[in-house]
Amino acid sequence: MLEGFFGAVFVGLIILGVFAVVYAVLLKLLLKAKYEYYVLIPSKHCGKNVSAAVYAARMKMNLIGDEDYGKVIVLDTGMTEKEKLGCQNICRETNGIYLFTAEDLEEYLK
Repeated sequence: MLEGFFGAVFVGLIILGVFAVVYAVLLKLLLKAKYEYYVLIPSKHCGKNVSAAVYAARMKMNLIGDEDYGKVIVLDTGMTEKEKLGCQNICRETNGIYLFTAEDLEEYLK
């Protein structure tokens, strides 16, 4: 009975060790280079909470450690002047957040 218990614990530790080695190889040693990416937020679908959506997207990038690779782009699809001024202030204060119209975005991504 005691031999069976110790055998099960031993097999469990072996399986745990195999999973730890596989995790280390796949996720730590074979990491691909990070590429630049964009999060596009259309202003029409956010309503009056464009600034909250922009800050949330940028905060999530900072949380996962991609502040150097990710950029938040707010697409102006009919913002009022007040919303546009608020968004421009956010863009000036925070790195990695940009405000574009559809034409400017097309030119930027070329």
